[in-house]
Amino acid sequence: MKARIALLAFVLAFPAFGAVYKIGDTVSNLCWKDHEDKTVCLDDTKGDIHVILYNAGWCGPCNTEFKELVPQVGEFDKKKVTFISMSAEGYSRGAKPDATFLKAWKKKHAIPFPVTGNQRDFGKDFFSPPNYIPNVVILDANNKLTYKEVNPGADAIMDEVRGMSPPAR
Repeated sequence: MKARIALLAFVLAFPAFGAVYKIGDTVSNLCWKDHEDKTVCLDDTKGDIHVILYNAGWCGPCNTEFKELVPQVGEFDKKKVTFISMSAEGYSRGAKPDATFLKAWKKKHAIPFPVTGNQRDFGKDFFSPPNYIPNVVILDANNKLTYKEVNPGADAIMDEVRGMSPPAR
């Protein structure tokens, strides 16, 4: 009985082992593969605010969000903010977000930040099933979860990042 209680306490204390991260939780060093098959990890840009944009190529609201958001991200070029596109599926439901798709997604939206993919990862570390897209997660410079929302829109995302007053690089 004590072992079961200890295991339950451990799982609840560490979201990476099954629970969903909540606002205020510190997020572990998550990693994904980008369009060039390079690993992109949160710790690569330690100390930055991280904006993780979960999407899929077939998702109309995802495409709209990127169309509206990408032209605005230049505002943070000299600030400690890292945007990451995290595709869960390609241009059709169930399609793997492989390198070919990720390159096409990056080109289609002229995305100036890392474009990564992990099939079926609709933000499962942050949102309980069913996981809807688009969704966004924002972590502060200490990797604390400060914001998570389903389909907030580009303006809400940008307002949230501006409100965090990111420091200069």
